[in-house]
Amino acid sequence: MTNILILGAGYAGLRAAKVLAQKKLDAAITLVDRNRYHYETTSLPEVAAGTRRAQSILLPLPENLPAQVNFIQATVIKIDRTNKQVELADGQPLTYDYLVVALGLESEDYDIPGAAENALPIVDVKSALAVKKQLETNFQNYQTSQDPDDLRVIVCGAWFSSFEFMGALVNRLPRLAEHYRVPLDKIEIQCIEAKDMILPMFDDDLTNYVKKWLADHNVILRTGTPIKEVQVNKVITADQTYTASTLVWTTGVRGSHVIGDSDFEARRNRVMVSDQLSLDDDPNVFLLGDVAAVRQPGKPYPFPATGQIAFQMADAAATNIAADLNGEPRQDFVFNDLGTVLALGSKDGVAKVFGDHKLRGYAAAAMKRVIDDRSLLKQAGVKAMVKYGRLPL
Repeated sequence: MTNILILGAGYAGLRAAKVLAQKKLDAAITLVDRNRYHYETTSLPEVAAGTRRAQSILLPLPENLPAQVNFIQATVIKIDRTNKQVELADGQPLTYDYLVVALGLESEDYDIPGAAENALPIVDVKSALAVKKQLETNFQNYQTSQDPDDLRVIVCGAWFSSFEFMGALVNRLPRLAEHYRVPLDKIEIQCIEAKDMILPMFDDDLTNYVKKWLADHNVILRTGTPIKEVQVNKVITADQTYTASTLVWTTGVRGSHVIGDSDFEARRNRVMVSDQLSLDDDPNVFLLGDVAAVRQPGKPYPFPATGQIAFQMADAAATNIAADLNGEPRQDFVFNDLGTVLALGSKDGVAKVFGDHKLRGYAAAAMKRVIDDRSLLKQAGVKAMVKYGRLPL
């Protein structure tokens, strides 16, 4: 019996396990993750801002996996491709015939001094809750400290998650101010970004909509401002030092450190894969999601790592593994871009979907909720979508 080992239960790993189980192969399918739950990565900014409960974005793994999939809760340390083994923090190594690596992302600090020590990322449930706690602690402290920095938030980086965090936080500010009895007009949010341009996936029309939304809600956006250093409650640029008690780090992400600790040729822990999503020199090893770089036709850089492409990669990889086992030819991966949706809180946002169709305002925010529910449907089925979904049914 063929042994298929899947590392990581994020969008790509969990989807690959489900699709492989549906193929009814003569194979043992094992899914490994350090947590006993899958979490909706795209909802982490809302958890960090405190507008969604962490529990609401968790999907328990054991009860939501197909019966054909064996789940092991363990932390992956290293991948030994020579011996076809995966080393775990505790327990015996796991062997494989086919390996699907979908270990997800980590925060990228670009070696900026003090960033890792003094700013909080938003990359998983634990880190999102740490941001929420820091915000609430500082607002509570203001009652006695009267320190303006306790009501200041600096978001480092203008990535997708940066805007979704700020959008959710703006929604929550009136309730936060009332709960902690702090003056709403003294709360300051600013975003500091090295590049001049933001949100390159959108045209100027949608980007300007986001900029205006931020300005209308008193959020300061500083572009063309590289961060040189981060100290305790301080962000230092070439020209100025900005202070705040809450520093959030969303400048970018990289693939799991396990890639760097293993025998892979990678950049920022992302491995360039073949057109079939496997390694050219080791075709039984597939890499998906944040640890994979997929060639973008006609462009010198790979596709951005998104939940959408992770789903499609999982489908393609599972289909190619099944093709191997059934003696059929593999198929090249072709990404079908369905669009991009950016939520600015629960009632606003922008989107480019179905080609060049643009959405603004509530329609875009509603589309985000539809996408969240579709993710649950694809990962765990109708019952999970009804139980954990965001749209009233």
